[in-house]
Amino acid sequence: MNSITEQTIFDYMEIEILGDLERLKLALENIDDKKLCELLEKDRGNGRDDFPVRVMLNLIYSMKVFGHRSVDSFRRELSRNSSLRKACGLKDEDYLYLGKRKSLVPPSRVFTGFFKNLIKYQNELDTIFDRDVEWMYENIDNFGKDCAYDGKIINSYAKRDHKEKKNDTRAEHDATWTCKTYDFADGTKKKNWYFGFREHIICDATYGLPIYRKLETAKVSEQKVLDDMIDELRENKKQVLKTMDNLMADAGLDNGDRNKLLKETYDINPIVDIRLMWTKREKLREIENKPLAYSESGEVYYIKDIVKGEYEKLMYLGYDKQRKSLRYGHIADTGVYRIPLKTDYRIFTPVARDSEKFKKLYNKRTEVERLNGRLDRDYMFNDHFIRGKKKLNMMLSLSYIIMMAMARGHIKNKEENIRSLVKT
Repeated sequence: MNSITEQTIFDYMEIEILGDLERLKLALENIDDKKLCELLEKDRGNGRDDFPVRVMLNLIYSMKVFGHRSVDSFRRELSRNSSLRKACGLKDEDYLYLGKRKSLVPPSRVFTGFFKNLIKYQNELDTIFDRDVEWMYENIDNFGKDCAYDGKIINSYAKRDHKEKKNDTRAEHDATWTCKTYDFADGTKKKNWYFGFREHIICDATYGLPIYRKLETAKVSEQKVLDDMIDELRENKKQVLKTMDNLMADAGLDNGDRNKLLKETYDINPIVDIRLMWTKREKLREIENKPLAYSESGEVYYIKDIVKGEYEKLMYLGYDKQRKSLRYGHIADTGVYRIPLKTDYRIFTPVARDSEKFKKLYNKRTEVERLNGRLDRDYMFNDHFIRGKKKLNMMLSLSYIIMMAMARGHIKNKEENIRSLVKT
């Protein structure tokens, strides 16, 4: 299949406006889970087969596509929706006329047992997702060139863990506490405490599709996990770092050492918002051996008279790749000043912070926020009954697999429509 050109850019909203059954059809036709199904069938062996593994997998996918946060809620939907049962492979005649099974839909205990088995095959779920990501790289132009990172808190709504009740399945034994501080424009701060986990996501910032992800408890910092993810990508998924041109992240990921690593080791531009950490008295810092000073937000000034405090803001003129320097000059002068990135890797980035290009790229970070919103809105992670890190990780993997499968199916259909128009 030829790659999708920029003239046919994929927009996930085109999938969101489809009906539930349409989206389910896209998912079921494009999830490459044959090996997973075989592993689960082998695991089941000669056990009861009232509800085959393939049917159960289809039902699990359907529960996610239809946005149900509990098995009981989904079972009620399944009981009254014959089209959904048919789409999943549940034949009503096996229950109504042939007597091959005792219930119209699987009982809750069947879902519970199936989930317990499915957790054991997390590696295979990861493999399915990785194949989907590879397909995107092969079939969508510029996929993975602009990427965005974010850490998403997933609250746990279970009872907090109690040492004396380690066997209480209603409690959450894996989650941890974390505190997030929010800074406001008027200088005030607000602290919010969260109990749960944090999903760390690197996604394509053009198409809003996930590329790499990692689940940790809430207390593990985004800084540490992003560094770990970069190391893991270097070891196992080198294509991601080789393809990436820009990595967008919010101010919580502001780090000079990482900026240096991304640019000098992988030639990736860090498009990261700045944390204002200077003291209120420190407005500007001078650059050694140059008549220049700079602000924490990345603006550069020519020092006209340091005693009188007279400064003239310089105009950004572009990046000098050979000298690894930012170029600045006077508006009415041809003189050019070069500021090496090593002057301050936190503030001076290959795409200057006060440039229009930086602002344009940083605005693309909203794609990872849309992806987070999709997890909450469509896959119900904002209000869930999931207990334990392993099960939450499995549920997230299933959600991403479904998301990518629907995207694959939609892209294929779109290309076929375009080919038909061209032939006509």
